[in-house]
Amino acid sequence: MSAGTTELLVARGVTKRFFGALALDAASFELRRGEIHALIGENGAGKSTFIKILAGVYQADGGEFLLDGAPVDPAVDALPIAFVHQDLALVDDLTVGENIALIAGYPKKGGLIDWPETMRQATRLYAAMDIEPPDPERLVVTLSLAEKAILGIVRGLAGKPRALVLDEPTAALPEADAQRLFEAVRRLRDAGTSIIYVSHRLNELFGLADRVTVFRDGRHVHTTAIADTRVEKLVEQMLGRAFQHIESDRTDATRATPVLRVESLMVEGRGPLSFDASPGEVLGLVGLRGGGQEAAGRAIFGALQAEAGRVLLDGHALPAKDGIRERIEAGIVLLAGDRMRESTFPGMTLAENLFPNPLLAKRTIWEAQRPAAERDIVRARLDQFDVRPRNPASLIDWLSGGNQQKVVLARWLEARARVVILEEPTAGVDIGAKLAIHQMLRAAAAAGAAVIVVSSDLEEVAAVADRVLVIDRGRVVAEVGGAALSMDALIAASSMSDHDHGGASSNLAQSIG
Repeated sequence: MSAGTTELLVARGVTKRFFGALALDAASFELRRGEIHALIGENGAGKSTFIKILAGVYQADGGEFLLDGAPVDPAVDALPIAFVHQDLALVDDLTVGENIALIAGYPKKGGLIDWPETMRQATRLYAAMDIEPPDPERLVVTLSLAEKAILGIVRGLAGKPRALVLDEPTAALPEADAQRLFEAVRRLRDAGTSIIYVSHRLNELFGLADRVTVFRDGRHVHTTAIADTRVEKLVEQMLGRAFQHIESDRTDATRATPVLRVESLMVEGRGPLSFDASPGEVLGLVGLRGGGQEAAGRAIFGALQAEAGRVLLDGHALPAKDGIRERIEAGIVLLAGDRMRESTFPGMTLAENLFPNPLLAKRTIWEAQRPAAERDIVRARLDQFDVRPRNPASLIDWLSGGNQQKVVLARWLEARARVVILEEPTAGVDIGAKLAIHQMLRAAAAAGAAVIVVSSDLEEVAAVADRVLVIDRGRVVAEVGGAALSMDALIAASSMSDHDHGGASSNLAQSIG
């Protein structure tokens, strides 16, 4: 894993402000020729801002950039750097060859597209990476996740860049596919391409990266050879303080009989996932983007079809073919993260949003509800959850995000569900609404429901949950609860999650759980 000692790209004193707030504070970074250099840090550490400045999306407010020792301005100069983002921006309905030609250009013959040469062009680019190419006439929609990720890299190399930026390339990949991607990245490095590798999965850096740089609060904290550090040390540098290992005083004996049990669930190629949730508890599901926690919640709700495994409610297996209607009738509900598109009924009143379906009120479609009785219930719920305005005839479109969320949550609580699943329950709401929603979650649990919070807000999960499961590639890799439950513990467990439960991550996960 040898790398050259000459710097290809140097950034010094890079500063960027957004409305007066410092996103980058005199940050520095150096990329050598022929190395894989990992860039890590918490969300908000400045990684994305730095990458976007390199790409010319943002213009730096201060600092300098050198390419081969000569000054450059990424906002003006076309740097020989290709960027492969988490969203690969591939066109599913086009072929592999066509997707590559969107960047490399379509070969022409007699003024028309030379289709045979377009396909040969794709094959040559794969061969240059020493990768067995797929059929260039194959539609991208038929490719696996790993094949799509590799296609994104191959397409990025079409412009013959000297450096490549990979932003969370394994986020949605199963372990075997991630290993295929690592092999491709190593081949690029060995062929002389410099690579900036942005990742939250710290374990995957060992054996892949040559060096690692830590950003924190917009500043450069530390750069070292990956062989000279440990996962725990990187976490401490990301947090800015020593991580305290706290033993939990919680025991399984204190928990009630589970109302929900998930056994070996496979969803979208990830898993198997197994866990249980008890009445009266708030259970958090967290993980990095693409970890599988969102898909698991939707599969339990019936919005996604699981490929394998079982969902049991009160000890009884639910039919695998169940859809959303059947799961709601069984007592499982979900509040979607995109509330306006998936959870509310725009253009309808608060009353209509609270009672969109008689099944939610445990009535059949043939049972009439007296309008006066319904208005009384609606007003009681609006008062109970401090929804403003309280007029049942107001359109939900007129409410703030926090009040819309209260209405949807009140709808599910009115349904007296056994299991309440919430995706990002307080995203985009103010602090007052956030506290009110947290109280609603605790009230639902106190009433006997199992509440499952799927969230990327680790601070929120640490504050509201009794127990948290860290999910990576569809599997539980750590459980944190009791006195050990803190945002620091969740950051550490998420960053050091390891698919096969081996190595340093599993040791730390055990110590914090």
